Amino acid sequence: MIRVSRMLSSGWFAAVGAAALLTVLTPAHAAHASPLSCGQTVTTSVVLTADLLNCPGDGLVVGAVGITVDLNGRTVDGVGLGVGIRNDGFANVTLTNSSSTPARVQEFDHGVRLNPGTSGNIVEKVTVQNNEFSGIELNSAVNNNRVRNNLVERQAKRGILISGGSRDNVITGNTLNANQGEGVFVQNSPSNRLEGNQVTGSGGAGLVLEGSSGNSLLTNTVGGSSDGAIVLRLGSNDNLVQGNSSTRSADAGLTVADSTGNRILSNTVRGSGDSGIVLQSSHGSTVTGNDVSANTGGIELSFAHNNLIQSNTANDTTGDGISLTQSLNNGLELNQANRNNSRGIYVVGDATPGNGNRLLRNTASTNKGDGIAVSKAGHTVQGNTTRNNNSWGVSADPGNVDGGGNLASGNGQAAQCKGVVCTP
Repeated sequence: MIRVSRMLSSGWFAAVGAAALLTVLTPAHAAHASPLSCGQTVTTSVVLTADLLNCPGDGLVVGAVGITVDLNGRTVDGVGLGVGIRNDGFANVTLTNSSSTPARVQEFDHGVRLNPGTSGNIVEKVTVQNNEFSGIELNSAVNNNRVRNNLVERQAKRGILISGGSRDNVITGNTLNANQGEGVFVQNSPSNRLEGNQVTGSGGAGLVLEGSSGNSLLTNTVGGSSDGAIVLRLGSNDNLVQGNSSTRSADAGLTVADSTGNRILSNTVRGSGDSGIVLQSSHGSTVTGNDVSANTGGIELSFAHNNLIQSNTANDTTGDGISLTQSLNNGLELNQANRNNSRGIYVVGDATPGNGNRLLRNTASTNKGDGIAVSKAGHTVQGNTTRNNNSWGVSADPGNVDGGGNLASGNGQAAQCKGVVCTP
């Protein structure tokens, strides 16, 4: 391949002026130099060999299917308007950087934008920074677009935005840092996979699903968000949130609000300003195998019904390990809620017969309040173990169901339990 850089000594580059030089790869694999200007439509594969600076509108516009735009360590730079790299529906296009030098798309309204109908695109190994509304946006882009291994930092709003019904796309291995809005925001878009991304220092929440169902959030790492770490809200149903970790979010680590049927599995949450996992008016979800120790609270349900809370670890919080408020027909099974600064497990709110919560085979020990406290009536307490709590092992108001098999010893109240029978 003949590189355009070999022509620089001829003086030809000086005659081109502000236009950027690219190597254009023809179908016959011959290469020749061609100047490209800001806003130009690219219809064949290109390798950028000079920067595009101070573009007054768009940087480059994709104009053909199946081409490759290789930024080759160069910068596409704007003045705060337009889109750095825009694709209005052409399939199987690759935007990449073959150089070991970072390639930057910066100072536009949107850094990289895949618009309606775009499918099969790859956006990889690009630094997208200092744009206004979004770093990388998928707007009604469908069917196996892959955004991978990019650095997306310091946008004035969102790092990566997936909107307008974008579906069946993969966002993986990206690093998102210091974006002033959300790190990744998925709005009204189903069936996307967000996997292995690192999101730090977001001015909003780290990862957000809003009105978006059937998505998978897998093994992402979220740190230092000024809001929550991971948020599912407003009809984000039937999503899988598995193997993610978060630290030091200003609000809850993982919040599910007004959504149903989600699976929250094997996540780790530390140092949140609110509880590790919060379900608000959210029903029919499974919360299993999560570690929410060392947060302000562990797992918190409010007005949330028909959920399974199973085999979670909620230790060493500054509040309650697990708390349920006005929440019905939930199963609390095989959870650990130890060494919390208040109660291990706390349930408040009346239940009609058959709609109570079921507390089965949990361990709640060495808490500074009760091990298990059940206020109001209609709930079942069975087979739990409570030891060495500062107050009662189990404290259950009249009208609750003693399912038997509860164990208690070493608790601050000599009777160990009230409202249920506990054996040593």
